[in-house]
Order: sequence, then C-alpha cells, then structure tokens
Amino acid sequence: MNGGIEDANFNDLPWASVFDPAANARALSSIQAEGFRAASELVDRLVRITRSGLNGTDWPTISAAPLTNEQRADIFGATDVAPLVRSWWSIVGQMLLGSDAPNPPAPEGPTVDLERAQATGRLDMVVSAPGVATAEVWLHNRGTTDFSDVTLHCSDLLAHDGNVISSEDMRADPPVVLMPPRSSRGITVEVRVAHDVHPGTYRGNLLASGGPGLWLPVTIAVEA
Repeated sequence: MNGGIEDANFNDLPWASVFDPAANARALSSIQAEGFRAASELVDRLVRITRSGLNGTDWPTISAAPLTNEQRADIFGATDVAPLVRSWWSIVGQMLLGSDAPNPPAPEGPTVDLERAQATGRLDMVVSAPGVATAEVWLHNRGTTDFSDVTLHCSDLLAHDGNVISSEDMRADPPVVLMPPRSSRGITVEVRVAHDVHPGTYRGNLLASGGPGLWLPVTIAVEA
C-alpha cells in the first residue's frame, strides 16, 4: 500500500520547493529586486513632485529679498544649515564630554613612600585644650622590598614663645606596622593636649623608621 508513495517523486509535491536552497535563493533575490524597484519609483516621484508640484505644474516663483545673516541665524548664532549642524554637534559633544569626564582624585594627604625614601604633605591639626588632636598618615611600599616593621616617632612640638608639647604625648595607632612588598597602610596619629597647654601654634616633625628622608612636618593649633 505504501509502495506507490515511496516510488513517487518527492519533487512533485507542491511544497517541496520550501526545502530547495536554490529555489529559496532565487525567490529572495526576486523579492529584493522588487523592493529596490519600488524604492526607486518612490524616489523618482518625490523628485518630480519637488520640481513640478503636485498637479504637474511648476511651483510658483516667490520673489523676495535674500535673508540677512541675522534672519538666517539659528538659536545658537550659526547661519544656514552647515553652521547649524556644527553648532548642534558642538553642544552634544560638550554634553557627552561633561557627563563622561572623570572626577578629579581627592588629595590623599600626608604620605610616606618607603620604596622611594621620601615623604609628601604635612600634618595640620586643630584642638582645644584639653583635647586630642588626630591626623592620618599613609605608608606605601610599592616595590618588592620587605620593610618589615615600621614605626613612627614624633619630636617635641614647640611654640614661638617657648611652650612645648612633649613627644611623650604623641601616640601612633598601630605603633608598629608590617610593610611587605606591594602594600599600603594608614596610621592614625594622636596628640594629647593637656589643660595647661597655652594657646598657640606648635610645630615639630614626624619621622618614620627606614630612612633619613622619611619625615613630615607637624603643626598643631591649640585654641583657648
């Protein structure tokens, strides 16, 4: 019973062309050509309408004096089409650059670079006696040397009238810092100001173990 179906030619089926790649390619090419033809006719019609008007007659000629630059100027001050486009792109570019501009990095404050053996910045503190003045110092080891234990030491803080804040009133937290290669660490510096310390500006130095160039100026303004 199925012999007739098996002996039948598969290409005789009406929908067999759906599975024929060559037939599909020819049909696609025909559709594309027809689309291009229709688009060309539409463009030709628009051109004819622009030249001769909707009813096949020429557009009426309007005689008028040419516009001045002030009359042709756009809202941005440009005249004609090309300057208008340039003005528009300039504004868009400024908006895009303004939105993508990175924020400037915030100042890091006083730092000690162990690899380069140098320090930058200064410690400026303000405190009312009695009180505790605090500041933060960052230690950086960007190299491959292990600096092991690093400690901070502060000198006595002197005022112009001879008054002194003793170095014993200074405390670093933590007091000892491990600085292996490729590491950074922040240290809090505290200076306790007793009630009998006279108001004024006291100055000294903060030194880090590891090299003679690792020091920072310290200023404490004691207010009444």
